[in-house]
Amino acid sequence: MISPSYPVCAYAALSQERIIAGIAAENTRQTIIRILREKSSVVQQLVLNKNQVFDYGFPVEMGDQVYIQPNEFQRNQEMYYAENDTFRVCTRCHSTFHVEKDGSQTLDSNELICQDVDGNRYNYHIHTQQPMENLKKFKKAPKVNEWNMEMSGKLFAIDVESVYTTKGQEVGRVTKVDFLGTVLVDAIVKPKNPVIDYVTKYSGLTSDHMKYATETLESVREKIFDHINEDSILVGHALNGDLKSLRILHSNLIDTSILFESNGRRPSLQKLTLTHLNREIQNSAGGHCSKEDAIASLHLVYFGLINPSLLSPIFRVSCSIL
Repeated sequence: MISPSYPVCAYAALSQERIIAGIAAENTRQTIIRILREKSSVVQQLVLNKNQVFDYGFPVEMGDQVYIQPNEFQRNQEMYYAENDTFRVCTRCHSTFHVEKDGSQTLDSNELICQDVDGNRYNYHIHTQQPMENLKKFKKAPKVNEWNMEMSGKLFAIDVESVYTTKGQEVGRVTKVDFLGTVLVDAIVKPKNPVIDYVTKYSGLTSDHMKYATETLESVREKIFDHINEDSILVGHALNGDLKSLRILHSNLIDTSILFESNGRRPSLQKLTLTHLNREIQNSAGGHCSKEDAIASLHLVYFGLINPSLLSPIFRVSCSIL
């Protein structure tokens, strides 16, 4: 029985839409918990093994060094450059261009030197190459201890949005959610170099966002580590690129770009989400949203757990025997 003093009138202020949304959220939460409980033995079968981590281009530790093997989609790309290398390859027009000794690109506002596939022309090139010295800056999640042991085996999804600066691609936004989709980290990251292209169509970022950027790549990485340990499972789409950008070494990984059947091609997160979850993402005029993408990759994992016949063959076989 509800006490007479209970503020029942507070419920009157809730719109029907909010009530329905609240019920849906609770139903989703209960469904996720049930799936993970019933499929707990299957989750580990979706985690990439050691050879797959290497073959699919994730950062791996070799002795006291970090190595990244170009995956099948990166075979012709230069991923890193040596200290005295002053040439880069544009990811937009694929031409080789010169940079200054410090790695920065000199911009000439009067000369259009680059063109995209739609015929748009620019006075600058863009590239994703990083200096070799960055391979020495990777870090691992904390080891399991009495303070973080409850994070072992738990799923956490990560997504990174990037911008292009005078020295190449840099992290602009990072979002991390827990297994229920609750946001643990959502930060705008201040690039170390001047931004020349916010790539708003894809990143969702603008110069206004950067006015409030207080995090650095290093500080946001520590925030990620606050919520995981070395046994936590990281989820994402094309997660190898995100970990490379964040300079994170991790071995327990589920990548939705590998998880599903794709006829030999890397499926987009947008297509997978529409096909399997009947949900449209990445269609906002403001660009992509890292929170939306992280949650979508997480929900695709749950979909795969209850629909193993739709997984790619390497995961389908291992799941079907459990």
